[in-house]
Amino acid sequence: MAKNPGKGRCVHCLKEGVERNWDHVLPKSWYPDTTPADMEKWRIPSCIACNDRYGKLERDLIGRLGLTLDAKNPASAGLAEKALRAINPDAATSEGDATARDARAKKILGEMYKGEALKEKNVVPGLGERWDRPLEEQLGISIPEESLPAMTEKIVRGITFREDGAFIESGQKIQSFLVNDEDVKDVKEMLDRAGKVFKREPGLVVRRARSEGGDLYEITFWNQLRMYATVATPKAAPALCPRQRRALRRARLNAWLQQRAARQGRPKAIARRRARKRARRKLTVG
Repeated sequence: MAKNPGKGRCVHCLKEGVERNWDHVLPKSWYPDTTPADMEKWRIPSCIACNDRYGKLERDLIGRLGLTLDAKNPASAGLAEKALRAINPDAATSEGDATARDARAKKILGEMYKGEALKEKNVVPGLGERWDRPLEEQLGISIPEESLPAMTEKIVRGITFREDGAFIESGQKIQSFLVNDEDVKDVKEMLDRAGKVFKREPGLVVRRARSEGGDLYEITFWNQLRMYATVATPKAAPALCPRQRRALRRARLNAWLQQRAARQGRPKAIARRRARKRARRKLTVG
């Protein structure tokens, strides 16, 4: 095994001169049983604090996602079984381990949704009901809202470092999106046309399209779960005085009201549009 990368800059937090170890772009526990034995598992240099933080997030997330994956799909082979073992006290190696597994099982079960309660929840695209069960028999696993975006950001930073030898700097903004494929047809066409593919199959496939405005990512886990992300450098905002900031807020509010009125077909749409124009005329940038 290669030595630790030593002191340097962390890919994640960007701190300089910190002690680092190797962090896997796709966590080791996320590779399915069908992964070729000789396939390189991508690694990047991470400070110890970031590696520990991501390790906890990854263990929690795969424990939840694994319970939702298709056990018969070769792309996720073995992951559902691992998730079940992680909450089974009978699979423990010690009394303390059994207690921890039991506590985790109670936590996940206590956060599950069933039947009618699922109607009010956002179902992760690709991980919905597959077995045609009636609604009253369906179960849902709670996924912490920040977990998938955090994993998406980690992979985006990892791919950028490995392929470009570059860091995503603090001035750049990473945004992640969890959407249905049919709602982003233009995005997929762009990736089909100009995307470059990076993969550790069958666990991970990444497509990236580059442009002057930034990068676009499509990240697919186990051929079942897909995330999208963008990386962009925001334009510097001009310095505004208090009067100008107030005028800008009014302009944005009027624009929002106008859009809502147009969607609802309300007769006040023309009046709102005029108000927005008046606010714009008042706004000047020095």
